[in-house]
Amino acid sequence: MNTRQRQTLKWWCVALAAWSLAGTACDNVAAGDVQVTMSGGDGTQRGLPDTLFQDGWSVQFTRYLVSLGDVTLTSASGEVRSSDRHVLVDIQKGDIPLVDLNGVPAGRWDVGFRVSPPEARTELADGQVSAEDLAMMRERGFSYFVEGHATKQNEPVLRFRMGFPVNALMNNCINGADGTQGIVVPEGSVARPEVTIHAEHMFYDRLGTHRGVQLRFEAIAATAGADNVITPEGLSTQQLTDLRDRDGNELRDAQGQPVIYQPGAFDVRTLQAFIAQSVVDQAHLNGGGVCTVVK
Repeated sequence: MNTRQRQTLKWWCVALAAWSLAGTACDNVAAGDVQVTMSGGDGTQRGLPDTLFQDGWSVQFTRYLVSLGDVTLTSASGEVRSSDRHVLVDIQKGDIPLVDLNGVPAGRWDVGFRVSPPEARTELADGQVSAEDLAMMRERGFSYFVEGHATKQNEPVLRFRMGFPVNALMNNCINGADGTQGIVVPEGSVARPEVTIHAEHMFYDRLGTHRGVQLRFEAIAATAGADNVITPEGLSTQQLTDLRDRDGNELRDAQGQPVIYQPGAFDVRTLQAFIAQSVVDQAHLNGGGVCTVVK
């Protein structure tokens, strides 16, 4: 064996040793599991009491359907762990297991997911949502569909039934539990992040912020028909610049001041469009953790 051959052999031995060590190191990377659930919390399950509203109404949901999936974790180095599971669930009935991701390297991960209408791949939660519900939402392009009723002292019970055609990626979510970015996957243990749906967004009186909002229902109530049912078609007759009560008069609050909805930078003209925009970012991480909306 000449000198050049000996040098080549030595190089291959060093390379093989390095690869062997690298493989061993990769095999020994600390990992944990991630179990994602979805919840509507007390808002969807127990309702919103009159103490939350500026105008004395309270709201109870009987159904709160959500179409959601494509949970994705992204590490600081750009590594991605994801699930293509897409489900249609009724979070009014309780918390729902969403996705399990096992063997995820321990450390911090960004969290993302997509709220989008049902597709051919969409699964139904057992015993919660019917195939007819799925077909209806898929046909009409709804990601959210809600039913319920609202009550106020000395007022008739009002019922509502409406859907919202949201298709948005919720990304770079802040952790509502501690205010940090994403989640931390613990070594040899389980992280349990929750996608939390905030039902109160439907009743916000301003867009583009979660600060300083008030919950209102009177403008919505004013659109109810003779049958005391509130519909999207009725909501679309309520102009933001000319809000009216059920008698057709200017809508005023308990202090006699005109009721004002603030659309911010969004070009919305009707109450229906306002509410449809407000629910776009109602999905959060671990309670109140806000996500970046990417359409």
